Amino acid sequence: MILNNNVFVVFGNDKVAGKVAAMLKTGGIYPNAVMHTGSSLLSVLNQYDEGVIVCGTRFKDTVLFDIIDYIPECFHIVTVGTMDHLDDLPNNRVFKLTVPLNRTDLIYSVSMLMNLNNHRALIHNQFRTENEEIIIQQAKGVLIHKYHMTEEQAHRYMQTKSMNTGEKMINIARLILN
Repeated sequence: MILNNNVFVVFGNDKVAGKVAAMLKTGGIYPNAVMHTGSSLLSVLNQYDEGVIVCGTRFKDTVLFDIIDYIPECFHIVTVGTMDHLDDLPNNRVFKLTVPLNRTDLIYSVSMLMNLNNHRALIHNQFRTENEEIIIQQAKGVLIHKYHMTEEQAHRYMQTKSMNTGEKMINIARLILN
């Protein structure tokens, strides 16, 4: 299955950019563009309503930290780097993957964010008991600790799994805890 949902690869190093794009392609994700500068990224984003940006923390002309506020909120950002570089980025905007980069983690993360874009219009109303809410919060804690997700990323992950499988979020939380 070929997925193309406005994916952009941006790394200052040409070789790294090519390797990341190749990893994505093995998972059926074909980037719209592979770039090396922050300015080229910002100029391309104006042509799209939403998407996923896979990038490093440094580009040929700038660093992600300096341009992150100019990236529209409708674009999800997957950033690859060392924990030291990733710690400087705002948790509410960036899905962080540490090096060495695992191909499966990369493909799964980008696919998950693409699915979020595809399901953005769905409204998922659930009424939970206090006990169910505690279980969901515990599952988020596991995702935050084990996979270095932010609380928002953990919630989105569980929400996406729920939508994709048709299971209630509480059931996804219980699976994560087991």
